[in-house]
Amino acid sequence: MLRTRPFFFTVLAGAFFMPQTAAGQAAHDAMASHDHSSPAVDCATLATPPWSGLSVLDRERFEEARASVSDLITPEAALAAGFRPALGDIPGMGVHYVHADRSEDGIHVDQPDHLMFAPVDGEPTLVGAAYAFVDVPETQEPLPYDSDLAHWHDHPQFAPDGQTLHMLHVWFVPSSNGPFAGLNFWLPFHGQGITPPSACWMSDDMMARMIQRVAFALVPADNPIAAQVTRARGWTVVDELPLDRQEILDELDAAAEAEDMQAWMRAGERFLGNLTERERLRTGVMLELLMNEQMSSMERTRGGNG
Repeated sequence: MLRTRPFFFTVLAGAFFMPQTAAGQAAHDAMASHDHSSPAVDCATLATPPWSGLSVLDRERFEEARASVSDLITPEAALAAGFRPALGDIPGMGVHYVHADRSEDGIHVDQPDHLMFAPVDGEPTLVGAAYAFVDVPETQEPLPYDSDLAHWHDHPQFAPDGQTLHMLHVWFVPSSNGPFAGLNFWLPFHGQGITPPSACWMSDDMMARMIQRVAFALVPADNPIAAQVTRARGWTVVDELPLDRQEILDELDAAAEAEDMQAWMRAGERFLGNLTERERLRTGVMLELLMNEQMSSMERTRGGNG
């Protein structure tokens, strides 16, 4: 089995400090059909644990992974077990807690080297885990899961020349794009105490893009990634939010609770139209950046981005 080296998650500072025109183009692209997020999944079997659409073997592996960290459900417990937080709350992922010594002899289902915490109902909650290792882009390291939905995404900027950091997320909570999604778009909704929309709506491409935009527009301006974008633009003062913002958020929540897609679309359009210019730009830059970060090197090359 491939030997790996410990990995500490570090910020993509250079990627955020883009020229103003490039940032604007990224925002435009993110609002268009350019989409690198995980595909929609069966909303009846693969949108929420226990992921009944997976094979029996993969469900057993999921349970093994979750059971292995069942006593690490708080940040304090994770710290005591040797995990250390990095970067703060990344939109769609949460805070990565990284264990430097795990998986040094390879990838093991029962030894995820990242834990992901995000606020749910106002409390930091263990929402998922991840496996990571450094190798050449065309790694032969086998995935710990057999599902076609499971595939490594990678981060070449976090590895020596000629190598890349491979990573796989696994979610312990309902996920917008299934158990292995790079980004879980439900997390920003939970962070704001708002009911996420139905996973069944993600099968409609136009609806999925609206959900993604709404989710990232919910990310607070003081989020570490949002703040990087803000500083890159040279902004120092936060826009005053429109007075009717809470009313719109209440509409989103009620429509999601009722699983009324048409009402949610109307509220979503109203919410996006209510954003300040700064919020729209910041949302687009974050969305484009983090979606690109969930691709593999092969996908980037095929898409002309690598």
